Amino acid sequence: MGLLKIHKIMAITVAALFMVCSMPELPAHARAKNGHQRRIKVTQPQLQALFIKKITKYVLGPDKRRVTAERPVTVATIAPKKLSRFFRKPDKFKLVRWPDEESKVLFVDVDNPRIIAAVLKKVKGKPILTIGQSPDFLRLGGMINLVESGSRFKLQVNICAARKAGLTISSKLLKLSEIYCGDTPQ
Repeated sequence: MGLLKIHKIMAITVAALFMVCSMPELPAHARAKNGHQRRIKVTQPQLQALFIKKITKYVLGPDKRRVTAERPVTVATIAPKKLSRFFRKPDKFKLVRWPDEESKVLFVDVDNPRIIAAVLKKVKGKPILTIGQSPDFLRLGGMINLVESGSRFKLQVNICAARKAGLTISSKLLKLSEIYCGDTPQ
């Protein structure tokens, strides 16, 4: 398969993923055999887990290998209980409570700027992908911020924080994101 075809397929896949996952409550109507409609809802923790799993595929570590190259990928979070049911396949992703020395990804799922600052200070300079969902996250040194915009999620990427940690964010992910250096848009 040609390189151009691969890029097109990847772009379509990523675009479809973000379109499907961009709504906090995603109604999808499907007709059952008996004619009744069924409504499917996606919860915020479910979307967060999906984003965490998909984003890690587009991040390279200091050794220029994907963060997901080593299985299972250890994801640390402050409150793992909300996300635990979406990380049940231990062969791919392992969810643990932060702090954890083996984690490659840290999801900061709190809104308190003091807690965010303290957590990010502990991992500063380490090759740990930090993902959050707070207006202060990028300013405090986080790498990828999930921002709710109406009924959608947008990605904000702090490329300076990623570079300082020795991580490389794929251009495919950057094309779908707002790019920042600290809290300054680029």
